[in-house]
Amino acid sequence: MKKKAILVPFVTMSVVVLVACSGCLQSGTGTLVLKITDAPSDLNITHANVTISQVQVHMSAGAGNNTTAGWYTVVNESQTFDLIAIQDVFEFFGSANLSAGMYTQIRLTIDECIITVNGTEYACTVPSGAIKLIRPFVLKANQNTTLILDFDAQESILEKGNGQYSFKPVIRVLQE
Repeated sequence: MKKKAILVPFVTMSVVVLVACSGCLQSGTGTLVLKITDAPSDLNITHANVTISQVQVHMSAGAGNNTTAGWYTVVNESQTFDLIAIQDVFEFFGSANLSAGMYTQIRLTIDECIITVNGTEYACTVPSGAIKLIRPFVLKANQNTTLILDFDAQESILEKGNGQYSFKPVIRVLQE
């Protein structure tokens, strides 16, 4: 009984997305633009420098496109962002021309996080270097699609005690 209750909303959502996208999955390419921001926090942190070296998106199989399903790279260079400095600012992160179609996931490779608390720098442990964000979106041919990766430093940085911190990213993906 529980499996049906879980399966029905998933199937319904999948059908709605496919019907809504049926006319927009023509062949060609579109441009995916990524921006990054951070919601304000009340942490006693003056800097939260996060280095991201790669961002990939996953194209779903079928869904009317002529391109092979799989992972496609949008950003492939290390960039460091101070999450505290970009609060409520949408900073350009990267862009790529990709095949039009349905994409289901975003994967970020996070290399390090260094925070400054009361003038002292601390290296945060990053439990998993790869973060998967399940957020379907459609990239339409000859159009730009802009996604904003909204980090939540308040929820992402955890104090473990004795000057040790952990960075477990909490990220919302917004479409502009």
